[in-house]
Amino acid sequence: MGRLGFLFNPEGNMPSGEIKSRDIEFDFLGLLIETVDGRENTLNGAIKLEEDSIYIEKRSRLNGKVKDAFKISYDDLKTDLIDRIADNRIKFDLAEKGLLLKTLDDDMLNSFESRFKNKLTTSSFEVKEEPQAKQVVLDIPAEIRKYHDLFKDGIITEEEFENKKKELLNS
Repeated sequence: MGRLGFLFNPEGNMPSGEIKSRDIEFDFLGLLIETVDGRENTLNGAIKLEEDSIYIEKRSRLNGKVKDAFKISYDDLKTDLIDRIADNRIKFDLAEKGLLLKTLDDDMLNSFESRFKNKLTTSSFEVKEEPQAKQVVLDIPAEIRKYHDLFKDGIITEEEFENKKKELLNS
């Protein structure tokens, strides 16, 4: 998650009633390119994945003032609307506009994308790690030779070599 720094305006020029940005840890910080009716508008953007919706702040690139802030319900989005169009870019389309997120922070973008998609598919932010597949030894004769060399060098005993050889031949 990113801490808001470059986007915070110390003058406090934020719309009344909006979440105060300085107290939020955002899930995405970077450029937000909004496309409405074929016209693009590039702004600084900050996105917070909340429990029931996505909170988005659009800010001026010149002075960091909040230009607009809105929420999108997860019910209004589908995972097939989220598209990773480049290593540093994610695009998703809403009914009336398209949003393109761009950043140089790969870890933040990867985390944002996985948490976002997971929330849409499982209703949870928790991303489950895939269990690591066991490494399969494809060349059993080479493995036996390796253990035989260890036996010849006195690193393992003959009994250890024979046990490993049986284990490899029975696998």
